[in-house]
Amino acid sequence: MSRLLLLLDKPNAHHQTARAQQLHRLHRRAMRSLLTALMVVLVGNGIVGAATVVAQEPPPRVLFARDILPVLSANCFACHGYDEAARQADLRLDLEDLAKSEQGEGIPVVAGDPERSTLWQRIASDDSDLVMPPPDTHKALTDEEKETVRLWIEQGAPWQQHWAFAPVERPEGNLDDQVARRLAQAGLELHSPAAPQVLIRRLYLDLTGLPPSVEVADAFARDPSPEHYARIVDELLESPRFGEHWARMWLDLARYADTKGYEKDLGRTMWPYRDWVVTAFNQDMPLDQFTVEQLAGDLLPEPTIEQRVATAFHRNTMANDEGGTDDEEFRIAAVKDRIDTTVQVWMGLTLGCAKCHSHKYDPISQADYYRFYALFNQTADADRYDDGPLMDVVSAAQQARRAELTAEVTRRQAELDEQLAESLTLEQQGPWRLPRFDRLTAASEAKLEVDAQGAIQVSGDSPPEDVYTLELTLPPGTYRVIRLEALTHAVGNGVIGLGRNPQDPNFVVSEFTVERLGDEPESLALEEPRADFSQSGWPVSAAIDGDPKTGWAVSPRPNERHQALFNLASPLEVTAPTTLRVTIAQHYGNRLVLGRFRITTSGEDPSRLTPDSESESVAQARAALQETREQLNQLNASVPRLPVMQELPTARQRETRIHVRGNFLEPGEVVEPSVLPAFHALPEGAPLNRLGVAMWLVADENPLTPRVWANRIWARVMGRGIVETEEDFGALGSAPTNVDLLNWLAAEYREQGWSLKRFLKQIVLSRTYQQSSVPSPQALAIDPANELYSRGPRFRLSAEAVRDQALAVSGLLSLKVGGPSVMPPQPDGLWRSTYNGQSWIDAEGEDRYRRALYTFLKRTTPYPSFTIFDGGSGEVCMIRRIRTNTPLQSLVTLNDPVYLEASAALAGRMIDAANTPEDRAAWGLRTALVRPLRDGEAAPLVALYEAARARFVESPDDARALIATCRGTGSQEPPEELAAWIVVASTILNLDEFLSRR
Repeated sequence: MSRLLLLLDKPNAHHQTARAQQLHRLHRRAMRSLLTALMVVLVGNGIVGAATVVAQEPPPRVLFARDILPVLSANCFACHGYDEAARQADLRLDLEDLAKSEQGEGIPVVAGDPERSTLWQRIASDDSDLVMPPPDTHKALTDEEKETVRLWIEQGAPWQQHWAFAPVERPEGNLDDQVARRLAQAGLELHSPAAPQVLIRRLYLDLTGLPPSVEVADAFARDPSPEHYARIVDELLESPRFGEHWARMWLDLARYADTKGYEKDLGRTMWPYRDWVVTAFNQDMPLDQFTVEQLAGDLLPEPTIEQRVATAFHRNTMANDEGGTDDEEFRIAAVKDRIDTTVQVWMGLTLGCAKCHSHKYDPISQADYYRFYALFNQTADADRYDDGPLMDVVSAAQQARRAELTAEVTRRQAELDEQLAESLTLEQQGPWRLPRFDRLTAASEAKLEVDAQGAIQVSGDSPPEDVYTLELTLPPGTYRVIRLEALTHAVGNGVIGLGRNPQDPNFVVSEFTVERLGDEPESLALEEPRADFSQSGWPVSAAIDGDPKTGWAVSPRPNERHQALFNLASPLEVTAPTTLRVTIAQHYGNRLVLGRFRITTSGEDPSRLTPDSESESVAQARAALQETREQLNQLNASVPRLPVMQELPTARQRETRIHVRGNFLEPGEVVEPSVLPAFHALPEGAPLNRLGVAMWLVADENPLTPRVWANRIWARVMGRGIVETEEDFGALGSAPTNVDLLNWLAAEYREQGWSLKRFLKQIVLSRTYQQSSVPSPQALAIDPANELYSRGPRFRLSAEAVRDQALAVSGLLSLKVGGPSVMPPQPDGLWRSTYNGQSWIDAEGEDRYRRALYTFLKRTTPYPSFTIFDGGSGEVCMIRRIRTNTPLQSLVTLNDPVYLEASAALAGRMIDAANTPEDRAAWGLRTALVRPLRDGEAAPLVALYEAARARFVESPDDARALIATCRGTGSQEPPEELAAWIVVASTILNLDEFLSRR
């Protein structure tokens, strides 16, 4: 009998989750009760002695949040939960007062009496017509789950809030205390520390994504004191490599990419946002500030450039440039993506389920969804081709140079204006005359004013198209020619041009007409138009052809003065002051309308007047100005233009309606903006907009944000989250394997001011983190998946770390920080996109070996070696990467150009480091693995070298081909020697231990 009890006490490795282990204990204790009863019978019959009687244990305490709610969520709430539209039999089980009240056939839960509880009756029934869940749902409770429900009702059916929604309460003790207590419950204890060199490699990879040098690791091994270890931690946290490594986690969440997505998948300048993220991590920006600036930096009082750059977080949504698509449809899709991402990233909830119907498992109605949506529905972006609104991201050096060139342009413009004024004075003495303007109007109500040079300056409203109407008075005389001068002016954003659109400072004069005013307006016919320059396909003759779809334009020379002369078909003889009306119609659109122009007249013989007659002084001043403008334009062209968030003005705010079944073409009732009411309220004084949402997410009343973020950071360091479903902290998510540990971490992270660096330091200084990853047999049996953290975790490195480590060990890695994304080699032909003329051009120089973070990411064809190692495409928010293990991964590290070139570089280092094959192989292996080698560990590599060398001696062409492929041409070694060491180096870079963090 004692052996039977021991067998029942033996842990079952199958019970891997916390909940499964709890059910195992329930079953074990029930069996103990059964055995106790059996022993009483045996004693009573004199079969065994009374000394062998085992004391009966009380049944285990069932906790609703831990043991019951997951069962109800998975099996019952879809039909008997929050979603009113899907609710069956008018029965709800998600609310305590309803679950314990008369509903339909009886009371679902009668506290203390399972037999009277209709919930128990239905789940325990053998009748296929009565049992719940119904067989056609393909769901069924296990015997253990049924027994757990029965015990819970029997124990009084105490109700609890879902564990993730309950306030965060810090348990006593430190981090290690939480882990040790949980291990003790399973009969385990914290493992011994990892070897010094192994620990330092782990630390470097976790904090910077790059390996340490052997020298650093050996120095720590000579002095493995806590003080020395803490100094190394501090150094790594202050390294610029820290921000580059931890930014990758955030960019997955931010669905960062360098293209727009969908069919054309055109390029998009997003890298300034990526650099902002790196800087934010390096500066240890607190999470609350990190949250506010990204969700609502533009709504802060007097936002800085950096705060507006931060808002590109939600401009990472995809945009569809395909012809014929509905911009409003894809604008709405982007807004929905933003709110789904926001709630999942900060609160770990699957909000998107409620866009079509009320959430089946969590307390979020469809109306709640669209009220929250309304808070994000007021931004200016609208799936436009230009990706606006955009912001120039100017560096300090560019800002200084721009100011210098702008001042120079202003100075030279003044010189030109002075020359033009003198020229005009001469013209006044010659053939051209300025009229007197009586009335100037614009159809758009833009403001037209005559300046000191007699030019008409336009300001105010800047519509897509416009019509200028000028009434002018001519003194007595004869008039034969009218001249229109398009004059340069400051368009905006440092651009000098003729029109009013800084992105295209051209103009299009669709129709130029002249009328003589009197009792009845008399149209004056114009003929023989001529200009100093006309754009191809847009001749000056089109300005008087009567067709508003044609016109006169001057691209690609919109940054210099131009003139057009129009002859009057019949000379105009004026004997008394006469009023003319000149109309300049500009119907092209895109704000291609004149911004500064002049009208003059002449009575000279038209054959003597030309539009390009300019004095030498004017020509010289214009050339000097043009040269400076070109420098300024080149500078402006080099400034990245980043898509950012921008709120609509109050008068243009959108009305928000529920989308019936999620269809924006089927609007339902109007909703007012609100945060999710089932959780906490908006903080006092917080505005009802995106800024208020950001404040709401990091408010002290929100228990989800600290739990979700603490769990996320823990998972990146420890290989798996305390809550495995990082993406779902709702009722259907995984239960925490150690809720006390999660609460301690959440409280610590929030209470220390949301500092990631301080939080990480707490983790890496702990005994839990520093444990050896080699499991004891007992830990392997009881905790096979390391859910209880009975040892240090061992897992394959991320796609980016695999690449960066190979480049670092080989000596090729460039440590250049920031800037435009680069294009390391990838297979030819991957960029064949419909209607996309862009191409992938393999980088050379140091850009070829930049950190993986800086690799150009095209959504429709992401960098293949990263996706094979479970990287994302940036199309959707990636909460966590699921690690896979496929043959394709080995093909990447064996054949990708990056790894071949790293192998050649490492081979060169091995050759330079030692003279004998044994020493070279040992040096290369030690450099890659960091730890000291075991006796004879390098011998297989020496054997491989000898075999490879012998083969290459027989096939020298193969040796030369391998060297050329790997770009190993700089070595002075014989081809067969270098090629053999490349094979050895490639083998080292493909070792499981090298590709793993342990």
